[in-house]
Amino acid sequence: MKYPVLTQAHLADATIVEYDPRGIKVLQLPGGDYLKVFRLRHQYGWARLHGYAQRFCKHARKLDQKGIPTVQVKQCYKADNPELLKAPDFPCPTESTLTKHTYVVEYAPLAGQTLKDLLKQQLMSDTLVVQLGKFIAELHAKGIYFRSLHLGNIVLTPDGQLGLIDIADMDIYPWKLWFSTRLRSFRHLTRYATLNQSFGISRWSLLQESYISEAKLSTLKSHWLRKKMQHFLLHPPH
Repeated sequence: MKYPVLTQAHLADATIVEYDPRGIKVLQLPGGDYLKVFRLRHQYGWARLHGYAQRFCKHARKLDQKGIPTVQVKQCYKADNPELLKAPDFPCPTESTLTKHTYVVEYAPLAGQTLKDLLKQQLMSDTLVVQLGKFIAELHAKGIYFRSLHLGNIVLTPDGQLGLIDIADMDIYPWKLWFSTRLRSFRHLTRYATLNQSFGISRWSLLQESYISEAKLSTLKSHWLRKKMQHFLLHPPH
């Protein structure tokens, strides 16, 4: 697929939101939309045709089709000139930090607050925790395996729905997730020790019971989920 080329005009009056030594990662446009930069790690083969930018766009479309609130993709650009995206504190990027296969996705953000922010503001009610358990069960029932599933990537929208952001790293299957994949999904959800502690044992218990009820797990699978959750919370990777 041929993409329009990113130009300086597309960046007019944009504000840099995030960057690193490789260059700009996220910009915000005056109208509120965002530009997210995807630099290919591998310059050859499948990655050039189906990199993270392409996946981001595909997943936004599929999530919308499945009724899951998410970002609205406006356009995907090819960034042929890496000088447009160099970081302000790193004026002389080395050759290794530049790539000719960089893509920029313009999207409208998903309105609302992340559950991580709500937790910090002490606004995580039991009702919302139950809703979260049901939401995760819905994702799994619709074949959505989100490797970046955590409280910082789940948004409570103004109309009270839960949705997803930062959606590049996922697989969407035409079938319900296998139980082993569901367990891996909960491993991703509980990966951060600080968030786990802030969320609290009682909330985790409420979430898993809500999930078990909504997913209609068997007695055996319910037992394994509770056991695995206990292990995940005691041994988070981060």
